[in-house]
Amino acid sequence: KATNRIIKACNRKENVAVCGDYDADGITSTVLLVELLSKLGAIVKPYIPSRKEDGYGLNIKMINAINKDKAKLIITVDNGVSAFDAIERSNELGIDLIITDHHKITDKELDIFSLIHPENTPKNSPYKFLAGVGIAYLLSLNICKKINYDINKTSSNDLFCIGTVADMAPLMGANRKWLKDCLPK
Repeated sequence: KATNRIIKACNRKENVAVCGDYDADGITSTVLLVELLSKLGAIVKPYIPSRKEDGYGLNIKMINAINKDKAKLIITVDNGVSAFDAIERSNELGIDLIITDHHKITDKELDIFSLIHPENTPKNSPYKFLAGVGIAYLLSLNICKKINYDINKTSSNDLFCIGTVADMAPLMGANRKWLKDCLPK
């Protein structure tokens, strides 16, 4: 569902917001998606909260700025599962919200377009240990596969490695495989 919505946004040259975080995982995740979606035709703008002024993650101030910029799709990376006020505000404004996050999911139901989270994968999934950048990478791989685009035309492989190692994600499952494949390059 998320992949199809993002491809549609790229094809229509929509304004898209990618909302990250100020740590290495959040920054690499943001750059990874901004670069790919820009190459695919979307008009993409990154949003990173100020640690001092905004605190962590998606917030109402960001949603209002995104709305002012006329974006109708927000993709969070490395945050969003606990941004209840921001989620409510995005719904009020009719903005589709795709949350990609690896932080603990709360019991509260999220009224969003789509959630991509390792906790939602099967028990023995190789994706259980992905950091935020790993989820953004997986989403990018899926988009590229669906439209037959070579992800190697981006810096996604490098960004995945930097963000995964910097976030100290366990070297298991997909993290281990992708790092072994991408680090030598």
